[in-house]
Amino acid sequence: MMGLLASIVAACALAGGVDEDIKVNRPDYVVFVPRHAAPAKGEQVTPERLRETGDTYNDHFQVIEDPQRKLLYAFWTQATWEGCEDQHIAFAKSADRGCTWTAPVVLAGSSCRAFPKLRASWQQPMLAKTGRLYCLWNQQTTSRPPHYGQMFGVYSDDAGETWQGLQQVPFAKRMDQDDADPLVPPYWCNWQRPLRLGRDGRFFVGCSRHGKAPYDPKWTCKIEFWEFLNIDENPPVGEIRFDQFATNRDMLSPAKVEPVPGVTPFEPKEDPAVEEAAVVKLPDGRLFALMRSSVGYPVWSQSRDGGKTWSAPKVLVDCTGRAVPHPRSPCPIYDWKGPEAASGFYFALVHNAFDLNGETAYQKRGPLYLIAGRFDPKGDQPIRFESPRLFAPRSEANSFYASYTAVNGEGVLWFNDRKYYLLGRKIGSEWFEDSL
Repeated sequence: MMGLLASIVAACALAGGVDEDIKVNRPDYVVFVPRHAAPAKGEQVTPERLRETGDTYNDHFQVIEDPQRKLLYAFWTQATWEGCEDQHIAFAKSADRGCTWTAPVVLAGSSCRAFPKLRASWQQPMLAKTGRLYCLWNQQTTSRPPHYGQMFGVYSDDAGETWQGLQQVPFAKRMDQDDADPLVPPYWCNWQRPLRLGRDGRFFVGCSRHGKAPYDPKWTCKIEFWEFLNIDENPPVGEIRFDQFATNRDMLSPAKVEPVPGVTPFEPKEDPAVEEAAVVKLPDGRLFALMRSSVGYPVWSQSRDGGKTWSAPKVLVDCTGRAVPHPRSPCPIYDWKGPEAASGFYFALVHNAFDLNGETAYQKRGPLYLIAGRFDPKGDQPIRFESPRLFAPRSEANSFYASYTAVNGEGVLWFNDRKYYLLGRKIGSEWFEDSL
């Protein structure tokens, strides 16, 4: 099922073998470069173009490590463009610590527009302790947009060479904001991969849920949390079970964001949102979640009971007490020592810019800044972040739906550049000089 990479992109790209554009955000690894140029607006559709693999949109890029087999696995959502009818789940792997990668294969959805299928999106890979590799995703099952979907998945017992066991994973319950018609699937998206941050090392992840509950004044986006209960037992996909925490009235929502003295929250014309949670563990066992929002700043929350309940969201501030400006754009956070390390050293990526006089929270996704953080056990905000430092200088389209692993003892941020290239960049100690 796996093929060899058509060209040695990962080995030669940084030596000048690929367009200089790929170097803008300073990658150390190149995982995937599309074979085609992105379609131009109004481009004439030819039969040949329809049959091309839809590979010019690459998003939700998640890399995980298989230490027993000494492999890296990469999963992402791919298409001709975002939301295109050929949106699908792609998979590749590396046997040489990320230097070269196999050609991607399609696990779900359609590989090209000539033969469209219902869209597959927002995959969730998990590696069981037994070595079984799972991939779950949001599967469009009706004519509604891609975020409306059921959860489906497959597994592999041979390091991704073959995949089997396609089944649906049932939701334990419906949310208040789901459609009243039970035949309409829920509206959900998990933008980070599940990590072993739950009770007894179970996989845990934040889930964005869109809709309008009867008690909501308008359509909104909120956060609940999932803990997968039996992945390490090698269940068939259809028997995977997960608990849903902080649901319905207990969800993290824009209405619950606590006011901050001297900070004016932005009120967008579009739907308000607290969404796309990224979760890390603190050294004392607490969980800390950072989320993008529509208020002009990232917001954070913490859980003292393994993710079952969460504090009211608060605006993120740096070590000077300054609220960190940020549009409605991804703002990932990772544990520098490893995604599940609970090390006390963290970093987040923010745009450090927001126009409070604008009309929408969806603002320019320009340069990204890294803010290094250290655990502050006595702080109201339990991670103390240093002032922002320029990380990714691209002037627009910096939308990092990213992941993080360790490679040869060094942390690597795996990110999608322009939602086009798939790249990796080392996060060294130089970013933590003020925190160490």
